[in-house]
Amino acid sequence: MVANCLFFRRYNILREEFTFWKREKIKNNAVTNKHLIPILIILLVFNYLENFLYELANHFMPKISSVLNWSDLFTKQAIDLLAALACYALIWFAFVILIQLFFFYFLRIRDHLDHWSDMKLKVFNPGIHLICLLFLIAGLPLANVGYKLPLVTLIKLPYFIAQTFIKNIFLVAAILLVVMFFWLLIIKLLQTIPAIMSGKSFSDAVRYSWFEMSAKKIRHLTLAFLTNLIVLLLLIGLVFCIQTLVDQVPFFSARVSANLLIVFFTGLLYGATYEMLRCIFRNSFSDQERIFAPFFEHKISIKQILLAIVSIIGIGLISSISTNNFFPVINRRVLVISHKGSNGNNGVPNSLQSLKSTSRLKPNYIEVDVRYTKDHQFVVMHDDNLKSLTGKNLKPEQATLKQLEKITMKAVGHQTKITSFQKYANYAWNHGQKLLVEIKTPSISQKYESLSKVFLSKYGKSLVKHHDLIHSLNQGLINSIHKKDPNLKVGFIISYNTESLPHKGNNFYTIEYSTLDNELVGTVHRQGKRIFAWTSDDALSMHWLSVMNVDGIITDYPQKLKTILKTPGRFDYNKALLFYMLNIRQAY
Repeated sequence: MVANCLFFRRYNILREEFTFWKREKIKNNAVTNKHLIPILIILLVFNYLENFLYELANHFMPKISSVLNWSDLFTKQAIDLLAALACYALIWFAFVILIQLFFFYFLRIRDHLDHWSDMKLKVFNPGIHLICLLFLIAGLPLANVGYKLPLVTLIKLPYFIAQTFIKNIFLVAAILLVVMFFWLLIIKLLQTIPAIMSGKSFSDAVRYSWFEMSAKKIRHLTLAFLTNLIVLLLLIGLVFCIQTLVDQVPFFSARVSANLLIVFFTGLLYGATYEMLRCIFRNSFSDQERIFAPFFEHKISIKQILLAIVSIIGIGLISSISTNNFFPVINRRVLVISHKGSNGNNGVPNSLQSLKSTSRLKPNYIEVDVRYTKDHQFVVMHDDNLKSLTGKNLKPEQATLKQLEKITMKAVGHQTKITSFQKYANYAWNHGQKLLVEIKTPSISQKYESLSKVFLSKYGKSLVKHHDLIHSLNQGLINSIHKKDPNLKVGFIISYNTESLPHKGNNFYTIEYSTLDNELVGTVHRQGKRIFAWTSDDALSMHWLSVMNVDGIITDYPQKLKTILKTPGRFDYNKALLFYMLNIRQAY
């Protein structure tokens, strides 16, 4: 009898626990359904608004050369500078507020944690601003992977800068080590912001977060992030395989398929960002023993799966349409442009040696860099110092042309003498090779009027006669050349596509390829101008640029590019899509 009573008591206790667990399961289901869409919308809207403000700020921001020449404090440049700084400040304060809202949302609204019940927004707290700045720096690698983190998405590292680090494996290892330690520091400080919002001083909040973030939480957070990243990489592989199959089907448009997959993948990036944010708060503010326990606490219903899929596709569609981030209809023939006159390692770049070899391939243009000498001549040279090529610590403008022509350059297993631009151009003109001439200037403040006058007096008529092009980073120089000789085709070199595009004084733009996107290409073409992408050397980026409707691709490997462009009409969209997924162009 006693045994029966004990049995029924135990049964009732278990039944009550099961009923409570079932109620919690239903509540968790509701929470999952209820919170996915708002976070996705918040991320999309904020990324759109910050991108709008960022472009507005860049539009107002005057050129450095204009700032250096101010003669009066109350000039148009000063007003534009203040407007640009106001936009930047607005972006930053919006970011700081959003970070606090995320803490407030996840800790108070979503998870109902009583420990954080007294949290309040603090817009001007210097401690919160400092931690937000650290969060921003820590998020830079994640944005370049593709996560749609607020503000961080605007800061993309151009490939030509990253390339200098990639070549040195020891430098890469050192950078990765520093990044890992920095992330560990950020994780240890993760609870500083909500602690300050709850009324603690900065020092007390730092101490609290440092001891609260245990080794178990750090381990769980790291594992959650790695899992998220692995799933994202697997999805990239799946999208690539689907597009590869479509590329082989002649009756279905490969471009349409690639654009549909862009929509799906963009939505996946937002979903991955939401899941990462959820993992951060789940594993940083919870004492859960098992990292994957929330996934097994309740059965995910078909309704939930369909809701998630529809939400992701919807967000991806809105994002892609708002940025016009689709592969366009191809209506232009891509020009092959040899960077520094090279074709791989066929000679010292920017030399008569490499020109002779490369011109046999008949690229549409050969790009060459020229610099001003001490005796007002022009020499073929890229760097502003001869040390890397010759071992001499000498600038071209510090020596005469005759002195420079006696110096031997060594690079990529070759050696040759420095070449005057006159000899270089004469060989190209005699062999029917068009040139794209980049005029290098020692500094922004250099007087470009005299430089343009001397250059045009020597080469202007010949360049026009042979249909050559000129471009430069110095917009003042290009404007001056364009005014003096409107028949000469000139272009601006823009190293980052967030810079506002000037509308006058040029015929084309040369833009660093890794920051280029379809919206920028469309903007340039709507101006009735051409766009050249520099410097694409790997096959994936060449495939991507070949379907982006650019007018020309500058590369160190023109033979490789000509092979890729040999069969127009049926491009490898799978490789173009893979490059897009691995090098995300979209800001929102």
